[in-house]
Amino acid sequence: MTITELYNQLSNKDFQDHQTGNLFFPAYMYMYDATKEYEIDREILYIKNRLHRPNNYLDVMVLDIFEEFIAYLKKDNIVKGVSRYKFYSTQEPLKPVEVDKALYREAYNKRFLEYLDNHIQQHLENAKHYEVAYVFIKGFGNAFPHIRASRFMNNFEKYIKGYKLIMFYPGEAKSYYSLFGLLKDENLYRAIKLINA
Repeated sequence: MTITELYNQLSNKDFQDHQTGNLFFPAYMYMYDATKEYEIDREILYIKNRLHRPNNYLDVMVLDIFEEFIAYLKKDNIVKGVSRYKFYSTQEPLKPVEVDKALYREAYNKRFLEYLDNHIQQHLENAKHYEVAYVFIKGFGNAFPHIRASRFMNNFEKYIKGYKLIMFYPGEAKSYYSLFGLLKDENLYRAIKLINA
């Protein structure tokens, strides 16, 4: 599926209904060649802007999972005045293995998932004069290895309500996800693939 074909599918009124899909599950993956990362970033904004025009009148939310994780760590305090981000930044040179494990746990912590969900729900509420059909989520290459696409989706799927989530994944899927076509990510997730890279 090309970017043009992806746009055509996303602009289809039947597809926009979050109740349609395989087993009524509203999560999709668009897989692409990791060497086209910057091109895909531009295309995501192009699609977002085209869907926003009056002929579609959609307000698409674009989230970068890596940036959202950093923002969450900066906003969530361990103790008063000390954010998780600041704490882990000061501890990383001293205890790199422990910090790495802690960040991995943080990525699937209920607090982070609820932070993301609240962010999305606020966007949906603020854009209610538009029809919001999609949330695009990208940035899995930067977030690896702390956030793995399959495990993230397994944990976040219960929050996906009232929209379709389109995950942009820089890699391919065989019997497992392969980030950049090189790194073994995790087992396949049940999201519907929009492209086989």
